[in-house]
Amino acid sequence: MSFSTITDGIAQVQFEHVRVLVLEDTPSGKTTLIDTAFEENGQELVDILEEEYGTIDRVIMTHGDHGHHGGLDHVMEAFSPELVASANEDKLHEAIDHDPDVLFEDGDLLDGNIRVIEVPGHTKATSALLLEDRDLLISGDALDGADRGGLPEGYLLPPPALFNDDHEAAEINLYDLLQYDFETLLVFHGAHVFEDPKQKLDDFLVEREWDPRP
Repeated sequence: MSFSTITDGIAQVQFEHVRVLVLEDTPSGKTTLIDTAFEENGQELVDILEEEYGTIDRVIMTHGDHGHHGGLDHVMEAFSPELVASANEDKLHEAIDHDPDVLFEDGDLLDGNIRVIEVPGHTKATSALLLEDRDLLISGDALDGADRGGLPEGYLLPPPALFNDDHEAAEINLYDLLQYDFETLLVFHGAHVFEDPKQKLDDFLVEREWDPRP
């Protein structure tokens, strides 16, 4: 496990198979944790969060995979943060024992100027999070760094078909992300993309067998 700063006000806690992200001062004066890794990572996650931040005010869950919600019990017990999640992500609600304080849907704007973009396919309501005032997109497992699949860093791929509920939908629905402006794309698996992520996503999608754009 390691802790590092990605960019101003955004850090990551990296575990063996997944990372979580921490947003400082988002919204103003509060610290937001995005996802909670696996259950076996939970205590380590709490320890590093206490060391670096003292407390966590809010947890946003991007989707219902165990590697993203498994440590939630540890985080809730340690910090009692506000819990924010998709109203449509049945897989998450069936897996956790906590009722969200805030339920969001596609297009909602969360406190801290975070726009929700639901990208169904990986799971029913996998949610990307756009920090609109920073032109920064957090993938929520709608996308991985291409190096996860053995390709060069700096590019993007959808998660492997093995991990998607509906792989075709997981690709087609990526077109929705192109409606938004972002200059940085942060992922939970593989390397983040800091150079032209939107253009690289467009380049990838134009080579697919389907293109729903008029």
